[in-house]
Amino acid sequence: AFMDEGGLIGSNPEKSRRRFRKEMRSLIDKPTPVESVKDFEIPVNSTQIGVRHYTPKLTGRATTNDGKLPLLVFFHGGGFVVGDLDTHDEPCRLFCQQAQVHVLSINYRLAPEHPAPAAAEDCLEALKWAYEHAADLDIDPTKIAVGGDSAGGNLSAVVSQLAVGKPYAPAAQLLIYPCVDLKNQFPSHLAYGKGLFLNQSDMDNAKSSYVTSGKLTLSDPLVSPLFGNLTGLPPALLITAELDALRDEGEMYAVKMREAGSHCIAHRIEHQGHGFINITSINRQALAATQQIAHDFRALLDGRLDR
Repeated sequence: AFMDEGGLIGSNPEKSRRRFRKEMRSLIDKPTPVESVKDFEIPVNSTQIGVRHYTPKLTGRATTNDGKLPLLVFFHGGGFVVGDLDTHDEPCRLFCQQAQVHVLSINYRLAPEHPAPAAAEDCLEALKWAYEHAADLDIDPTKIAVGGDSAGGNLSAVVSQLAVGKPYAPAAQLLIYPCVDLKNQFPSHLAYGKGLFLNQSDMDNAKSSYVTSGKLTLSDPLVSPLFGNLTGLPPALLITAELDALRDEGEMYAVKMREAGSHCIAHRIEHQGHGFINITSINRQALAATQQIAHDFRALLDGRLDR
């Protein structure tokens, strides 16, 4: 069965990474075509990290200011321990082509070798880098968004909080089944903790790799953005999956964002579980849902999405 023995994150990080890469590669038949894909490195926090820049093939309705398109700075999921540019290549291609936006996917440093807040710091620096290099990337500097799935949704939320009031603050955030509270138990953890893509041991291993080995507590907003300051945040499209252990905390984040006066549109995708943006090549409903997310996200960036 898919991802069954030992789940996503076992006790050996390198082995888990290899396995996740292999699982993801086995799913892709024909990658979604985009105009161009370019890999390079950017300097962050006195090291270099890999990034991948996707440019969309233009269809009629695409352009914004001066013919420049928005950019989604994308942070992949994988419990802060697994995942890379390749495991999330297909979702990035889908977002790029369906939303007609550039995508810059970020290979932030992983735990346990680099515990929190290393990943969040890398992601913040990558956002800053994109803002400063908007001309090189050929994108609209007023329309740089952050987004990601699962751990990447967590990093998007954390980065959005850290960037409030800064010139490089994102224009919007795309939070796909994010984990936002590493401290508390929610009913969905118990209901779906034996899920297909994410089980309780994965969550425990992610937590201990990312946080417990470092200097932060589980309720630090740098790892649990639910406990951060939610005022003045960029508008968010927050996606949860019905059959997902992380569903309840994601929906709670949407409520708390709104209570703090920040704009958040929350959509729950029925009949899907955690990780559905990674199975679009083998699951028709997952593909349809992911395409819809891309269109809604572009509408949010263009100020056309209000529910």
